[in-house]
Amino acid sequence: MNLNSMNPIRITLPLLVCAVSLASAATPSSAPNRSGSGPVWTLPGARDVELGGSLGTAYTLGIKRLSESPYDSAVFLRSDVSFETNRVFVNYSGDISGRFMQIASLVSPIGKMTPPTLPEVLKDFGKYQKADGHFGRDIDWNMPMEPESSSAKLLPILWGNSRLLVGLVEAYRAFGNEECLTAAKRLGDFYCATTNRFLDPAHEAEYRMTGTYAAGYTTCYFPAIEGLVLLYKETHEARYLQQAERMAEFFRRFDTLPVDHSHGNLLTHYGLLALYEVTGKSEYLARPIAQWRKAVENGYVWPMGGVGEKFQVSFLRDEGCSEADWLRLNLRLWELTGQTQFLDMAERHAFNHYAMNRTANGGYGHHEFICDATGPMLMQPQFTEAVWCCTFHGLMGLDTLKRYVVVGSPKGVFVNFPVTATAPVQTARGQWKVAVNATEATLGEIQCRIHLESTENSEKLPELFVRRPYWATQVTAEDGSGRALRVREENGYLRLALRASSKGEATVTFSGAPRIEDRRMQPVVLKSGQINRQEGVTLWVGPHLMLANVDKARPVIVARTTSKGHIELPEANRFPTVTKLDAPEAQLMQTSDSSPVLELAPWENIHHETSSAFVFDLVTMPEVIIVR
Repeated sequence: MNLNSMNPIRITLPLLVCAVSLASAATPSSAPNRSGSGPVWTLPGARDVELGGSLGTAYTLGIKRLSESPYDSAVFLRSDVSFETNRVFVNYSGDISGRFMQIASLVSPIGKMTPPTLPEVLKDFGKYQKADGHFGRDIDWNMPMEPESSSAKLLPILWGNSRLLVGLVEAYRAFGNEECLTAAKRLGDFYCATTNRFLDPAHEAEYRMTGTYAAGYTTCYFPAIEGLVLLYKETHEARYLQQAERMAEFFRRFDTLPVDHSHGNLLTHYGLLALYEVTGKSEYLARPIAQWRKAVENGYVWPMGGVGEKFQVSFLRDEGCSEADWLRLNLRLWELTGQTQFLDMAERHAFNHYAMNRTANGGYGHHEFICDATGPMLMQPQFTEAVWCCTFHGLMGLDTLKRYVVVGSPKGVFVNFPVTATAPVQTARGQWKVAVNATEATLGEIQCRIHLESTENSEKLPELFVRRPYWATQVTAEDGSGRALRVREENGYLRLALRASSKGEATVTFSGAPRIEDRRMQPVVLKSGQINRQEGVTLWVGPHLMLANVDKARPVIVARTTSKGHIELPEANRFPTVTKLDAPEAQLMQTSDSSPVLELAPWENIHHETSSAFVFDLVTMPEVIIVR
């Protein structure tokens, strides 16, 4: 289709004032899905959604990864409760086995357990449960807690059991396995029975002494809130909900930033959102929103949209589990508030940091970074696949994302992300099969072809709402016959009314001009007509963070600007370089195509075997004084 020949309406939307919106989210009392008639959004089941493009490839690889070594061994998977082998992290009882149960149950086709090791792991799993309901080695729960240590015994069991509780409930939900539900209830009863040991204000000093990293009280205990809420939803037995609420209240004492384990903290906030869903109590939504704002405003969220393994401004390593939790948290916050700032963050993350954390075989894990006090600047090539946690959790993040790409509402069909996907969507005008085909022939310009097909022979098309990405400075829209579509912008979405003759089709094209951000995801405004020197910035084209294969953190690059002070991309994105930011004007004017250059590109187009810088010192010069 030749867009130029069809004269679609061109809507020039205002350039964003902020790359990341920090506007106040809706108050919990006005959250759009807390109406008396139930949620506004109707999310499709993940199994019913097909992802395409690079995300679809990643999802397929992630599922395939579950069948490969070491996951082809049921002994490996269950050894944190059976102790048949002394494998890595065996003291985190239920961590690997529970995560495997969870993700394998979520991605298995209806009525079939996959991969082959799943039924082996689930078979007679309850026999490993101790008399008090926990899984793991026998332990005296009244023994003093240990300081942070890789050989710690008590608290790692609690961490693993929190993951196992979720896994057991998901296995029951997927397959109706009563043994799993029985084991989950006994484990839930263990948490209820040990309240006085683990929620005692008189022991607060002991709890704090353990630290906040991988074997700390704050990290290991509170993530069980999520599993207790899931267990309550399946059983409707009030004691599980009451225990989750007791834990949520006590967590206030420990919920702060920075903290040494972002995964544990984000899991707990995800559990608070689950509490909000079942109780409607505003505090359980307000607290994660407050944490989100604090994290974004103060640099705990990194420029590429993710977080570090430690929830700190500057840390040398990321973690796939934390990236999955940050993605899931943003998706749920949108679902519960309707605020598109959370989708903006989820998109930034999915297109950049989430992809960076993934390895070629579909696994997830850790990259190492070069940092300064302001945060990470350069990603090093060494990658460790964390087969004990991140590979499971990373796939789960994508499985969660599937449900949010296209959703239904009484108002119509909502397309939330410019990615390829097919999903069944329920609206007030019946159920529709919605197909989105997203292509990016030119960097920073994504075209979404959307097709709506009724599965109930409905003749009247629902209204179509397409989220305008935060980076889109220009939008075009036309229907399936090539006619211009009338578009209204409404709460972050483009509202499109399709005519009956449109064939249920629309094409929306988003274009994003090159832009500069600081390391807190805020726009950098250049002064026109003069040389600008910017220390430590990131460069973006559309949704993509631009990187360069170079060993040096913060290399100095030179760029041209237009008469209005907007940055221009050089041919093939090859930026001239100088040795220092304060290079004299005469030296800058001598930069030419023969000068040393750095080629910048999105993550998918750079070499991953060498270091990749994504923070630069930048000198910009008006085009009229640059000598070529």
